[in-house]
Amino acid sequence: MIDYSTPSPGMRVAIIGDGAWGTAIALLLREKYFDVHVWGAFPEYTRELTVTRQNYKYLPGVPLPGDLVFTNDLETALHSARLAVMALPSHVMRDVAKRVKAALHEPVPFISVAKGLEAGSLKRMSQVIQEETGLPQVAALSGPSHAEEVARKMPTAVAVAGNQESLAGFAQEVFSCDYFRVYTNPDIVGVEICAALKNIIAIGAGAVDGCGFGDNAKSALLTRALVELARFATAMGGQVETIFGLAGVGDLITTCFSKHSRNRAFGERIAQGMSIEDALHASVGVVEGYRNAKIIHEMARSLGIDMPVTSAIQSVLHEGKDIRAAVRDLMTRERKSERPAGNPLKKLIRHLWLRTRVQLMIEQ
Repeated sequence: MIDYSTPSPGMRVAIIGDGAWGTAIALLLREKYFDVHVWGAFPEYTRELTVTRQNYKYLPGVPLPGDLVFTNDLETALHSARLAVMALPSHVMRDVAKRVKAALHEPVPFISVAKGLEAGSLKRMSQVIQEETGLPQVAALSGPSHAEEVARKMPTAVAVAGNQESLAGFAQEVFSCDYFRVYTNPDIVGVEICAALKNIIAIGAGAVDGCGFGDNAKSALLTRALVELARFATAMGGQVETIFGLAGVGDLITTCFSKHSRNRAFGERIAQGMSIEDALHASVGVVEGYRNAKIIHEMARSLGIDMPVTSAIQSVLHEGKDIRAAVRDLMTRERKSERPAGNPLKKLIRHLWLRTRVQLMIEQ
């Protein structure tokens, strides 16, 4: 039986993942006097964190308290936990979730803070966690929240969405503090889709910066990409309100403009002439937008969703297209209205058809 009673000091929380975000969340929860255990995949690095009390690789300059526990044993991390936070790259989520299932001795609710879709299955991270653990109690936390700022107690606001209202409310209680404000949101589909797509757009924003195209170009890119985000997210079952909230526009703004954004920095590097391989290697942490560009492009193409900005970014990343040629092709596309007219009934029918196609694709 899942316990959603009011969290109290000493409550055990397991953080699965010792990267920048996992570490920042661990610091936040330890600040609230929870008993926090952080699991890492690599024993040598776990020992380094334990001894040095610094996450030099992912979150340098932030001291880690002595009572924050790091371990590479999942059973130790999950023992007696009332909550497990999955702070992992999307491409390893399924494998680790399988291991988590084997290490669990009693049900526990999960919070995913990953930002991506799974290649092949096209599933969101909450779906992957549900499948592998067999537990339906999964929520997603997302929004404009760079780990570097959260770890330094800078004011931040995010959204948490779950398939159960009680879980979202519990997560809100657990994470909220005087510098980290959490809003509940009933739309877990929209929250997770926005999290995946905004990283792709950020690569494009970084490319604009790297090419020196200026503010006009960057604003145009973000505005038209936001239209694509709305098209894709609603086709997947998300709600428009989510797109214009913290998980959508909020996270998009931060990721596309911040000096902390790995995806923006990656786009800037390749625009300045660095190879894709070298730019990936230069990034500390996973560039989620790189993998997700291909996943979302192929899914949108198969569904007939018009996403020219996403397609252009994908063509640069995975087809070797020159960035300036991609920009030129976007600028010289067929002229259109910003608000195209259409039969409302036909739009509704197409919308319902798209949702059906999405469901069938995921269930295959």
